[in-house]
Amino acid sequence: MKKDKEFMDNNKNKNKPKIMTKYDQFVIPRLKDIPVWVREGVTDEEIAKRLNIHVWTLGDYRRKHPKFAEALTRPTKWETHVYPRLAEIQEWFQEGVNADEIIKKLDIGHTTWYEYIDKHPMLAELVKWSRSVIISRVENSLLKAAMGYDFEELKTIVEEDKNGKKRTRIEKVKRHQPPNPTAMIFYLKNRAPNEWNDRREIIVDTKAAELERKQLFLDMIEADVIEIEYEAIEESSHTEEGFEESDT
Repeated sequence: MKKDKEFMDNNKNKNKPKIMTKYDQFVIPRLKDIPVWVREGVTDEEIAKRLNIHVWTLGDYRRKHPKFAEALTRPTKWETHVYPRLAEIQEWFQEGVNADEIIKKLDIGHTTWYEYIDKHPMLAELVKWSRSVIISRVENSLLKAAMGYDFEELKTIVEEDKNGKKRTRIEKVKRHQPPNPTAMIFYLKNRAPNEWNDRREIIVDTKAAELERKQLFLDMIEADVIEIEYEAIEESSHTEEGFEESDT
Protein backbone atom coordinates (compact mmCIF):
# COMPACT_ATOMS: atom_id res chain seq x y z
CA MET A 1 0.00 0.00 0.00
CA LYS A 2 2.86 2.35 0.87
CA LYS A 3 4.52 1.78 -2.50
CA ASP A 4 1.27 2.45 -4.30
CA LYS A 5 0.89 5.75 -2.48
CA GLU A 6 4.42 6.85 -3.39
CA PHE A 7 3.78 5.92 -7.01
CA MET A 8 0.58 7.99 -7.06
CA ASP A 9 2.36 10.98 -5.46
CA ASN A 10 5.13 10.84 -8.05
CA ASN A 11 2.62 10.79 -10.87
CA LYS A 12 0.89 13.81 -9.37
CA ASN A 13 4.20 15.71 -9.27
CA LYS A 14 4.94 14.80 -12.87
CA ASN A 15 1.55 15.93 -14.05
CA LYS A 16 1.73 19.14 -12.03
CA PRO A 17 2.59 22.07 -14.37
CA LYS A 18 5.99 23.70 -13.78
CA ILE A 19 5.87 27.30 -12.56
CA MET A 20 7.81 29.55 -14.95
CA THR A 21 10.00 32.15 -13.28
CA LYS A 22 11.01 35.44 -14.85
CA TYR A 23 14.43 33.93 -15.40
CA ASP A 24 12.89 31.12 -17.45
CA GLN A 25 10.59 33.49 -19.34
CA PHE A 26 12.79 36.49 -20.06
CA VAL A 27 16.45 35.60 -19.53
CA ILE A 28 17.03 32.09 -20.86
CA PRO A 29 15.59 32.89 -24.34
CA ARG A 30 17.99 35.90 -24.61
CA LEU A 31 21.20 34.36 -23.26
CA LYS A 32 22.81 34.51 -26.72
CA ASP A 33 21.85 38.17 -27.16
CA ILE A 34 23.28 39.36 -23.84
CA PRO A 35 27.01 38.98 -24.76
CA VAL A 36 26.34 40.98 -27.93
CA TRP A 37 24.81 43.80 -25.92
CA VAL A 38 27.76 43.73 -23.52
CA ARG A 39 30.26 44.07 -26.41
CA GLU A 40 28.22 47.00 -27.71
CA GLY A 41 28.65 48.72 -24.36
CA VAL A 42 25.03 48.47 -23.19
CA THR A 43 24.76 49.16 -19.45
CA ASP A 44 23.29 46.73 -16.91
CA GLU A 45 20.30 49.04 -16.47
CA GLU A 46 19.53 48.94 -20.20
CA ILE A 47 20.03 45.16 -20.34
CA ALA A 48 17.57 44.78 -17.47
CA LYS A 49 15.01 46.86 -19.39
CA ARG A 50 15.49 44.75 -22.51
CA LEU A 51 14.96 41.60 -20.43
CA ASN A 52 11.87 43.12 -18.78
CA ILE A 53 13.30 42.70 -15.29
CA HIS A 54 14.47 45.09 -12.57
CA VAL A 55 18.18 45.87 -12.37
CA TRP A 56 18.21 44.48 -8.81
CA THR A 57 16.72 41.24 -10.15
CA LEU A 58 19.50 41.20 -12.75
CA GLY A 59 22.06 41.36 -9.94
CA ASP A 60 20.31 38.54 -8.09
CA TYR A 61 20.27 36.36 -11.22
CA ARG A 62 23.95 37.10 -11.80
CA ARG A 63 24.76 35.63 -8.38
CA LYS A 64 22.49 32.61 -8.74
CA HIS A 65 23.01 31.60 -12.38
CA PRO A 66 26.63 31.08 -13.60
CA LYS A 67 25.64 31.06 -17.28
CA PHE A 68 23.95 34.43 -16.90
CA ALA A 69 26.95 35.82 -15.01
CA GLU A 70 29.26 34.60 -17.80
CA ALA A 71 27.06 36.25 -20.45
CA LEU A 72 27.27 39.55 -18.56
CA THR A 73 31.08 39.45 -18.25
CA ARG A 74 32.45 42.64 -19.73
CA PRO A 75 35.82 42.82 -21.52
CA THR A 76 38.57 44.56 -19.59
CA LYS A 77 40.32 47.67 -20.82
CA TRP A 78 43.30 45.44 -21.53
CA GLU A 79 41.19 43.74 -24.22
CA THR A 80 39.57 46.90 -25.56
CA HIS A 81 42.08 49.72 -24.99
CA VAL A 82 45.59 48.29 -24.65
CA TYR A 83 46.10 44.94 -26.40
CA PRO A 84 44.79 46.14 -29.82
CA ARG A 85 47.22 49.11 -29.68
CA LEU A 86 50.47 47.41 -28.70
CA ALA A 87 52.09 48.35 -32.02
CA GLU A 88 51.13 52.00 -31.47
CA ILE A 89 52.49 51.91 -27.92
CA GLN A 90 55.82 50.68 -29.28
CA GLU A 91 55.92 53.50 -31.86
CA TRP A 92 55.05 56.12 -29.23
CA PHE A 93 57.88 54.99 -26.97
CA GLN A 94 60.34 55.01 -29.88
CA GLU A 95 59.24 58.56 -30.75
CA GLY A 96 60.05 59.62 -27.19
CA VAL A 97 56.47 59.94 -25.91
CA ASN A 98 56.49 59.57 -22.12
CA ALA A 99 54.34 57.11 -20.17
CA ASP A 100 51.92 59.79 -18.91
CA GLU A 101 51.05 60.84 -22.47
CA ILE A 102 50.64 57.21 -23.56
CA ILE A 103 48.27 56.56 -20.66
CA LYS A 104 46.18 59.55 -21.78
CA LYS A 105 46.14 58.30 -25.36
CA LEU A 106 44.91 54.88 -24.17
CA ASP A 107 42.23 56.47 -21.95
CA ILE A 108 43.15 54.40 -18.90
CA GLY A 109 44.30 55.24 -15.38
CA HIS A 110 47.87 55.19 -14.09
CA THR A 111 47.05 52.36 -11.66
CA THR A 112 45.49 50.31 -14.46
CA TRP A 113 48.57 50.86 -16.69
CA TYR A 114 51.03 49.60 -14.08
CA GLU A 115 48.67 46.76 -13.13
CA TYR A 116 48.66 45.60 -16.77
CA ILE A 117 52.47 45.82 -16.92
CA ASP A 118 52.61 43.49 -13.89
CA LYS A 119 49.97 41.09 -15.25
CA HIS A 120 50.92 40.92 -18.93
CA PRO A 121 54.56 40.00 -19.72
CA MET A 122 54.17 41.04 -23.37
CA LEU A 123 53.42 44.63 -22.32
CA ALA A 124 56.24 44.63 -19.76
CA GLU A 125 58.74 43.39 -22.37
CA LEU A 126 57.51 45.91 -24.94
CA VAL A 127 57.92 48.80 -22.49
CA LYS A 128 61.38 47.59 -21.45
CA TRP A 129 62.56 47.09 -25.04
CA SER A 130 61.14 50.39 -26.31
CA ARG A 131 62.79 52.34 -23.52
CA SER A 132 66.11 50.62 -24.20
CA VAL A 133 65.87 51.73 -27.85
CA ILE A 134 65.41 55.37 -26.79
CA ILE A 135 68.26 55.14 -24.31
CA SER A 136 70.51 53.63 -26.99
CA ARG A 137 69.65 56.46 -29.42
CA VAL A 138 70.40 59.11 -26.80
CA GLU A 139 73.69 57.41 -25.92
CA ASN A 140 74.69 57.35 -29.58
CA SER A 141 73.82 61.03 -29.94
CA LEU A 142 75.79 61.86 -26.81
CA LEU A 143 78.81 59.91 -28.07
CA LYS A 144 78.54 61.64 -31.45
CA ALA A 145 78.53 65.03 -29.76
CA ALA A 146 81.47 64.03 -27.57
CA MET A 147 83.56 62.77 -30.51
CA GLY A 148 82.61 65.45 -33.07
CA TYR A 149 81.19 64.74 -36.50
CA ASP A 150 81.05 65.91 -40.10
CA PHE A 151 77.90 67.03 -41.85
CA GLU A 152 76.81 68.78 -45.03
CA GLU A 153 74.69 71.85 -45.61
CA LEU A 154 73.04 72.82 -48.89
CA LYS A 155 72.59 76.50 -49.60
CA THR A 156 70.59 77.83 -52.53
CA ILE A 157 71.79 81.22 -53.72
CA VAL A 158 69.82 83.18 -56.33
CA GLU A 159 71.87 85.71 -58.31
CA GLU A 160 70.68 88.25 -60.85
CA ASP A 161 72.81 89.27 -63.84
CA LYS A 162 72.91 92.71 -65.53
CA ASN A 163 70.03 91.74 -67.86
CA GLY A 164 67.75 90.97 -64.94
CA LYS A 165 67.85 87.23 -65.46
CA LYS A 166 68.21 85.11 -62.39
CA ARG A 167 70.66 82.32 -61.91
CA THR A 168 70.52 79.70 -59.19
CA ARG A 169 73.67 78.49 -57.52
CA ILE A 170 73.63 75.62 -55.05
CA GLU A 171 76.47 75.35 -52.59
CA LYS A 172 77.22 72.12 -50.79
CA VAL A 173 79.12 73.04 -47.66
CA LYS A 174 81.04 70.44 -45.69
CA ARG A 175 81.17 71.32 -42.04
CA HIS A 176 82.71 69.79 -38.97
CA GLN A 177 81.17 69.97 -35.52
CA PRO A 178 84.04 69.83 -33.02
CA PRO A 179 83.81 67.62 -29.92
CA ASN A 180 81.63 69.01 -27.16
CA PRO A 181 83.62 69.09 -23.87
CA THR A 182 80.46 68.91 -21.74
CA ALA A 183 79.29 65.82 -23.61
CA MET A 184 82.75 64.30 -23.21
CA ILE A 185 82.74 64.82 -19.46
CA PHE A 186 79.19 63.54 -19.02
CA TYR A 187 79.84 60.44 -21.14
CA LEU A 188 83.11 59.55 -19.40
CA LYS A 189 81.71 60.09 -15.92
CA ASN A 190 78.84 57.70 -16.65
CA ARG A 191 80.74 55.12 -18.70
CA ALA A 192 83.96 55.06 -16.68
CA PRO A 193 83.00 56.40 -13.24
CA ASN A 194 86.00 54.91 -11.44
CA GLU A 195 88.43 56.83 -13.62
CA TRP A 196 86.46 60.01 -14.34
CA ASN A 197 84.24 60.78 -11.38
CA ASP A 198 85.18 63.91 -9.46
CA ARG A 199 87.75 63.25 -6.76
CA ARG A 200 88.69 65.40 -3.81
CA GLU A 201 92.45 66.00 -3.84
CA ILE A 202 94.64 68.12 -1.59
CA ILE A 203 96.42 70.69 -3.78
CA VAL A 204 98.93 73.09 -2.22
CA ASP A 205 98.58 75.90 -4.77
CA THR A 206 94.88 75.65 -5.76
CA LYS A 207 94.71 78.90 -7.76
CA ALA A 208 97.81 78.15 -9.84
CA ALA A 209 96.64 74.59 -10.55
CA GLU A 210 93.19 75.86 -11.59
CA LEU A 211 94.70 78.38 -14.04
CA GLU A 212 96.93 75.68 -15.47
CA ARG A 213 93.96 73.36 -16.02
CA LYS A 214 91.97 76.16 -17.68
CA GLN A 215 94.81 76.94 -20.05
CA LEU A 216 95.20 73.25 -20.91
CA PHE A 217 91.47 73.05 -21.60
CA LEU A 218 91.61 76.11 -23.91
CA ASP A 219 94.57 74.63 -25.75
CA MET A 220 92.62 71.40 -26.31
CA ILE A 221 89.64 73.30 -27.77
CA GLU A 222 91.84 75.36 -30.11
CA ALA A 223 93.58 72.20 -31.30
CA ASP A 224 90.21 70.71 -32.29
CA VAL A 225 89.20 73.56 -34.62
CA ILE A 226 88.89 72.30 -38.20
CA GLU A 227 88.46 74.62 -41.12
CA ILE A 228 85.30 74.40 -43.19
CA GLU A 229 85.62 73.08 -46.73
CA TYR A 230 83.35 74.41 -49.43
CA GLU A 231 82.35 72.58 -52.57
CA ALA A 232 80.20 74.68 -54.92
CA ILE A 233 77.85 73.15 -57.46
CA GLU A 234 76.46 75.59 -59.96
CA GLU A 235 73.11 75.08 -61.62
CA SER A 236 71.97 77.60 -64.20
CA SER A 237 68.36 78.60 -64.55
CA HIS A 238 66.50 81.48 -66.18
CA THR A 239 63.53 83.35 -64.87
CA GLU A 240 61.26 86.00 -66.18
CA GLU A 241 59.35 88.51 -64.14
CA GLY A 242 60.90 87.26 -60.91
CA PHE A 243 59.93 83.57 -61.35
CA GLU A 244 62.65 80.94 -61.28
CA GLU A 245 62.89 78.21 -63.91
CA SER A 246 64.59 74.87 -63.25
CA ASP A 247 66.88 73.00 -65.66
CA THR A 248 64.74 69.86 -65.70
